[in-house]
Amino acid sequence: MRFTDVSGATIGLSEAASLGLPASSGCFAPAGDGDLRPAVYAPEASFSETAAAAVAALFPEDIDPFAADRLSARAFPDCPPRFESDELVVVDLATGPSACGLDFEAAFLAGLLLSRKEGPRLLVADGSGAEGAALSEASAGARGLSLVLLYPEGAPARGVKAQRLTREGGNVRLVGVGADRAAIQALVREAASKGIAGQGVTAAGPYNPARFAARLILLVATFSCVRRRIASDLFIGVRGGDGLGFAACLWAWRLGLPLPGIVLSVSEKGVLGIDPSGKELVDRFDAERPGAIRSLTLLQNVDREAALRSRSELSARGGPNLDLASAAGLAAAERSLEAGLRGHARILVPRGADPRWEEPEDLSAEPPVGLSDARFDAEIEPNLAALERALTA
Repeated sequence: MRFTDVSGATIGLSEAASLGLPASSGCFAPAGDGDLRPAVYAPEASFSETAAAAVAALFPEDIDPFAADRLSARAFPDCPPRFESDELVVVDLATGPSACGLDFEAAFLAGLLLSRKEGPRLLVADGSGAEGAALSEASAGARGLSLVLLYPEGAPARGVKAQRLTREGGNVRLVGVGADRAAIQALVREAASKGIAGQGVTAAGPYNPARFAARLILLVATFSCVRRRIASDLFIGVRGGDGLGFAACLWAWRLGLPLPGIVLSVSEKGVLGIDPSGKELVDRFDAERPGAIRSLTLLQNVDREAALRSRSELSARGGPNLDLASAAGLAAAERSLEAGLRGHARILVPRGADPRWEEPEDLSAEPPVGLSDARFDAEIEPNLAALERALTA
């Protein structure tokens, strides 16, 4: 499998991950074929071994089997814990160092960049939410990688541990930007295209092809481990508003994952959330496989009250405390069982984050890890010259 931009230019995973974003517009999308079935149907393989097999199957031109093993050991070391109840399998992806499922993606990206051995690399990303924590933990102690986290106007720098900061001997700098998230995205794209002070820059946000690939690999390895213990069909539930997660399910199905269906929640925020890259990837899949989305997806309307009720009931049964997006996915899964799947299938529902990441009613509240409101190293206007001055001063 390779990656293509909106112009149709196609490059390998390693190069696409190093850039992160195309220079012009949009994001990189998967292109070409692969076969995940050998990884899925390996009954004796461990979670990490299944992930390594998926990596090798998808990217034989970029990653040899030995490198696949090393990457998987770094990014997918153990099968996530799971809680089973009432034909639901809740898989806890939020047990890593940032208490968020982004840890798998960030670790895979960092490992892939380190394997390129192309010299120092500067990772740049919007640090809002759990992003900053996941990227800072993944790049901690990685020689040759440094990280710049940008924060939109009014947003605090939450979740990065003090020892990760450059001023404390780490490799992370925090920069406040006097603009909204769309302007930050444009700034990240320009930095990745032009570099900063002669140094190569990687756009390291969730749209990065390595991070999307990690979503695919995590899905395959988790699905394979859970499916061994059940005889019925296994559906996948997607967290509410997770467009990239939905896109990963679609491509996994296209590449051979035996998915009978995907359960989606519909709320006032729609199905795909606010991340434009998720919608773009879903639209590209739809253009290539017309009608497939309609046949694969089960849509369930879920409001906030229903999500909170499902979360509370799961906790009362001894399950993990879900973030609101995961709770919406759980509620959608429960409604799908009642609508006809009960007795015929099970549904895998991911827990994507500690609730304190995605429901900070008070942004000054303590995050699950790291600092609650760290001091910025610099505050700038949203242009590349200002960012370069701040980083080279």
